[in-house]
Parts: sequence; structure tokens; C-alpha cells
Amino acid sequence: MTVSQSPASISALATPALATLWGDRMPFGAASARLHEVLSRPELFARICVRDPYFALSEVTVVGHGAVEAGVPVEQETEGEASPINAAEVGRHLAILGSCAASLANPKDGQHYYLARRARLERLHEGPLPRATSLLRGVAKAEFKERRTATANTLLSSAEGQPLFSLEVDYNVLSAPAFLRLFQGARQEMRREPRAEREPRAGTSVDFAAMRQNPHRRPPPLRELVRDGECLKATLGPVSAELCKGHFAMHPVLPVAVVMSGLSGLAGTLLRQLVGNASARYLVTRGEVRAESLAYAGESVTFGAHRHGVEGNEHRFYCWAAVGERLVGVMELTLTCLE
Repeated sequence: MTVSQSPASISALATPALATLWGDRMPFGAASARLHEVLSRPELFARICVRDPYFALSEVTVVGHGAVEAGVPVEQETEGEASPINAAEVGRHLAILGSCAASLANPKDGQHYYLARRARLERLHEGPLPRATSLLRGVAKAEFKERRTATANTLLSSAEGQPLFSLEVDYNVLSAPAFLRLFQGARQEMRREPRAEREPRAGTSVDFAAMRQNPHRRPPPLRELVRDGECLKATLGPVSAELCKGHFAMHPVLPVAVVMSGLSGLAGTLLRQLVGNASARYLVTRGEVRAESLAYAGESVTFGAHRHGVEGNEHRFYCWAAVGERLVGVMELTLTCLE
């Protein structure tokens, strides 16, 4: 999996994708002096709140004011989803890409934490499609509507330019000092020495050592699945700091995308049980996510999925995650069963 470093090829991919998102008239004005500049990981990490391995984008490139594009890897198996990439991984990569775009639109300098609070996902491709074997392409355009909130519109396409998913994300934005004040209780010393930032060598796409150390290549390990009619529950935890790797530095917090991965996987398992086919394939047609709070390392999280409606081959689920009585997040999900 390689990504061309040619500005011309980047523009050729980014321009149609941006036009799909925002029509013929681009939402940003004249290109800045940084147009087509590839932003290094150290620069991005000085702006946003996540690190590798949770951050896995390749060649994040400026394509306009508050607008970026990047190569998007497919790290997880798609399991029952008949898409090039599973929807939870779409949410992870595009939310991070949206935060990169928001960091360029942020009128304030310095590092900020972009806490996703709401996201709306829609599948754009007609399925089924096989799992992708090369980097996908993501584009994002962000704007600040208020001083501490930002919104990013993002699009994921195949390497050939076929639109696959769109994701709109709303963020609460905190400066680094504000985040540290609010979350000082979650601080943990996670390594004795700082890790050197990795930049992939030109022409390479796979770092096998990083793959072995990357917990985000797999769905969260849910256990104790219990079915009650059209409801399925499971448990994750106690959450290890390893599962939070890269999110956030020295403050291990379970990523929203990991929570949603657990929920969407649980809904898929429930769907297969309800239709009586353990190998049934399906498509995530749309989903709406709302983050209510954060789950910290050391806590146990209860996951639940309930099917609340069926129309033809479309099954609607309400999903939730909680730590005790504290709601962590909810998701409304529509799955289209193919078998």
C-alpha cells in the first residue's frame, strides 16, 4: 500500500472528493501558501490530541483553508460487514482527519484536544464490496462555529475515487492546559522514555513491529455476552491502558471509536442471532453517535444493543455503553442484512 507524494496526484484525488461533499463551489477561498504541503507527524501531534498507533493516517496534506486529505489504512478485518472497511474504523480515521482539519481552522495556536461529541455516518457505496487491499483516501473540511466547538465534514473514497462513506463530526475543543486541568485525575505514566515519532520510509506501507503493538487493529475484546430477547449485552474490562494507546498521551482514555466498534460489532452479532445465520453478511447503512462521557483505564464498561425495528432487510438498533450508572455513549444504527 503506497501513496504517491506528487501534489498533482493528491489534487486529482482530493478535488473530486471535495466536490462530492460540497458541490461545485468549494467552501474555502484562495489556497493558502501551504497548499499541497504534507504535514509531518511531529507538526500534527503538536496540534491535535492523539498519537500513533491510534493515529494511522498517511501523508496528511493541506488542500485548502481548514481542509486536508490523507491516505487511510484498513487495519481491521471487516468481519460481517460487506464493505471495504468496517464502519467503526471509518469513524476512527475520519474523526482524526477531521481534527487535523479543525486544527488548521482553529484561530488559536498551540495544541488542542478535539473531543468528538456527536457523529453522523452514512454509507455511500452500493454493496457488497470486498475488503480494501490498498490505502483509501479521506478528505475533511472543518470550521469553528463557536470558540470551543468545531464541525468537520469528511468523505472516504476508494483509491480510484469511488465514494464509500461520509462522516460529519462535532467536537468540543479544549486547549492543552484546560484539558490537563479537567482530566488530571486520569494521568498515568505510560512509558519510562519518550518514543521517537515514526515516519514511514518512502515506498513502504507496512510496519510489522507497529502492527504487533497496535491494539486498534482488532475490535475490543468483549466478554460475558448475554442475550435477552432482542437485546444483547456484553462487558469490556477492566479497560487496560494498552487499549487506550495513543489516546491521550499520559491520560489513557478509551477512544470513542473503540466504544463504537464494540457497539457496532455487538449489533452485528445480535443481527446474526436474530436472523438465525451465524455467517450472515450485512452493511452499515447509517449511524448516529453521541458521546456522553469518557471511560478511563481501570474501569469496566457494559455494552448493550437492542433491535427496535425492522423494515424489509433493514434492521434498526439502539446501542449504549455505560460505566455503572454513567452513560458513556449511545448509537443508533441501521444494518442492511444481505442474507
